[in-house]
Amino acid sequence: MNVDWLQRLIDRLALVSWQRWALIALAVVAATAASTVTALAAGRQTDVVLVLVVGLGVASAVRPDSHTAAVVMAIVVWQWLASIDDAMTPWVIALAALLFVFHAAVALMAVAPVSAEIEWSVLVRWVRRGVVVVGATAAMWALVAVMNERRAAGNVALTVVGLLVLTALVLVMRIASRPTNAVDANRRG
Repeated sequence: MNVDWLQRLIDRLALVSWQRWALIALAVVAATAASTVTALAAGRQTDVVLVLVVGLGVASAVRPDSHTAAVVMAIVVWQWLASIDDAMTPWVIALAALLFVFHAAVALMAVAPVSAEIEWSVLVRWVRRGVVVVGATAAMWALVAVMNERRAAGNVALTVVGLLVLTALVLVMRIASRPTNAVDANRRG
């Protein structure tokens, strides 16, 4: 073993910020929990899938700018589709939330260097947006569950209105989350 290589690795690990370690842990735990939620909903766990998800979760946390995170999510979704027959199970909300957390953590790691300490205002903004996404997901599931119980027929006009309202909410959220500092004002001209 080359001692210089080992020393460079140790030096690089020393540069990693505590926030990066927390995001790595969050990504790996979210991927593992997503696979575990699928296993709980199905009533059985396939050890090979869990080991694969954990291993690829670690790989995607180490190299967040690669496509490994997409492979992790594809494996978990495949596991869900292959093992769950009930499309209306409430477990889907937990799965969606965990996949969202995994994706958000990996995306945040991909845009920042390993030594970066991200400002709290950025983290708060990401968490706030995440809560809105998870809340909207749960609300949509509840709406579909209610419609499914009532055996309501589909309505194209209502679907279009819902899509327009959702689009308007996304635009309002985007406009409201814009930074208003002097640098941003100067850029706009």
